Amino acid sequence: SSGINAEWPLRPGRMPGSDIVTEEDIIRKRLLVDGEGSGDEKRVVNLLKTFVKWVKDPDADESTFQKMIAVIAQCEMTVDKLHVVKQMNELEAKNYAKLHSEIEADITKGKERIEQYQQQLSQAKQIKSNKQQYDAVAQIIKQYPSKEETTTAISRIESEIRDLKKKKVSLEEEVQKRKRQFEVLVYSIQQLQCELATEPAQEVMDVS
Repeated sequence: SSGINAEWPLRPGRMPGSDIVTEEDIIRKRLLVDGEGSGDEKRVVNLLKTFVKWVKDPDADESTFQKMIAVIAQCEMTVDKLHVVKQMNELEAKNYAKLHSEIEADITKGKERIEQYQQQLSQAKQIKSNKQQYDAVAQIIKQYPSKEETTTAISRIESEIRDLKKKKVSLEEEVQKRKRQFEVLVYSIQQLQCELATEPAQEVMDVS
């Protein structure tokens, strides 16, 4: 706020018959081009019109001047309000930017957690698959004897194999023995046949 008081300077304006364009004329023309608008803009336009009239009217009273001072004060208050709103908007924008950064960080962390959960889920599925395979193998293994039972059975079978080998050797020796006996028997039979074949011839010779 510029703190405008009632001690307003004398009206500068244009002197009658003068062609000099003042700053007020330029501002007035620009506002007229922009239109009257609404709200604060309309208040400024009306203030400018009142000011122009006040400058041109040498008999203008003090009340008109005070009204202009009040309007200017209102405009300054509006500017102050806009400045506060601007600061609030800037602060809000900073807060939004900070919140946006925090959200982006949370999203990144969330993606990382999702990837970790996916890896853990994949590992859990693999573990479950391995457990299922282990259970299937365990069920198959249960169908077979235990290690102790298998060892006992193997020892028993090995003992039986050793006994069978001994029996095989014994049987082979018995077979060889019987074979030799049979050969001797056959030889003896052949010898006996030869002897029996020669005895009738000798008897015939003795008779004659």
